[in-house]
Order: sequence, then C-alpha cells, then structure tokens
Amino acid sequence: MKILFTFAIAAFTFIGANAQKQVSAKEIFNAIDKKQSVQYDGVVVTGDLDLTELSNRKIKNENRDWEEIKTTVEVPVVFRNCTFKGDVIAYKHLENGKTNRIFNIDITNGGKTYSADFRENVVFENCTFTGGSEFKYSTFSKVANFSGSRFEQHANFKYAKFRNDAFFAGINFNEYANFKYADFSDKAEFHTTRFRDYADFKYAEFNEKVNFASGRFQRHADFKYADFNDGATFDKTDFEGGTDFKYSNGKRYVSR
Repeated sequence: MKILFTFAIAAFTFIGANAQKQVSAKEIFNAIDKKQSVQYDGVVVTGDLDLTELSNRKIKNENRDWEEIKTTVEVPVVFRNCTFKGDVIAYKHLENGKTNRIFNIDITNGGKTYSADFRENVVFENCTFTGGSEFKYSTFSKVANFSGSRFEQHANFKYAKFRNDAFFAGINFNEYANFKYADFSDKAEFHTTRFRDYADFKYAEFNEKVNFASGRFQRHADFKYADFNDGATFDKTDFEGGTDFKYSNGKRYVSR
C-alpha cells in the first residue's frame, strides 16, 4: 500500500508539472495596449509577442526611402519563470511588406523600421526564450531585469539604451548576443553569465562600473571600442575563444 501511495503522489506531481498554464501572446498584448500592467509567474506564452504594433505608435522619421515607427510600453511588465514559445519582438524591419531582421548590417534606407520603448520597469527573470528576442533600438527608462534567463536563439539588444540599472546576471546566451552600440547609463550586471556564441559589445558604453565576474565566453568576446567609464570587472572570467579589447577605454580588472 505504501508503494502504491508513493507512486500516486509521484504521478500527481508529474501531471501537475506538465499542466503548466498557457497564456496567449495576444492576451498579453491586449492588456499592454489598454495600459494595464502585466505580471505572470510560471506560465507558457504561446505565439509571438509583438510590441511594435501597439496602438500608440508614432512616426519618428519619414522620408522617401525610410520610415521609423516607434511604440511605447507605458506600464510595468513582469515575467518570472515563464517560457516564451514564440518571438518577443520590440524591433522589426519591413521591406516590401516582409519582415527582414539583419543583425550585423545597419538599415539606413528602404522600408519601415518598428521599435518599442519601455517607460516602466521591465522584468524577464528566470525566463526561457525559445524563439528570437528583438530589443534593437529600445530605450529602457527604468530597471531592466533579465537575470537568470535563457536565450535559445539570437538576443538582439543592438543600440538599446538602458537609463537605469540593467541586470543580465546568470544568463545563458546560446546564440549570438548582440549588445553592439548599447548604452548603459547606470549599473550593468553580467556576472556568472554564459555566452556560448559570439558576444558582441563593440562600441558599447558603460557609464557606471560593469560586472562580468565569473562569466564564461566560449567563443569570440568583442569589446573593441567599448567605453568602460568607471571600470569593468572580469574576476574569474573564462575566455575560451578570442577576445578583442582594441581601442577600448577604461580600466579592466581581471583575475583568475
């Protein structure tokens, strides 16, 4: 009887673990579009969450060849222990009506560029991004917390502006992590973060001290032209691939 009882508990636990609540990206989008703050813990988000389509979008730049359209997330967004099955989109470029995402090439003419800014706190803590994550050109006015998350595909933060504390500690970047030209106004935390693919911090600007302690760069770590205005900590950081700190400014504290 004891064995059967134990088995029943185990079976119940297994079923409960696999019955994780699902929430559609559309439901989340609609709440944000109505200026309702969102907070989820332990849910699976299905579908693409496209924040560039909010109804408050405005044309920021318009000429014959290129149009820039900006939206603003005006409420706090909090996700903890969530899994995103689709893409999380705060940037996209449409050319001839088709989405075209280019990570290493700057698009300066042709088509329409959409991006989203965040006015309040943004939390994606201990989340899993199974699809793409696009935050190119986004401005985070308050705290941005992505700590403990896992990016299974590219993570695009190129040209992103972090006006408050930015937390990227304990993250697994499985593919290209793009922070090229990113601007960090306050504290930036990347300690114990693992970069399995190319880590691109070229031209990044860190106005306060940045912490990469106990991190792991398994492929190329590019900090060329980066500005470490208050210094950078790389204590017990593993560099398994090539590194490039050419033309970078500021002190770097490195130990093994």
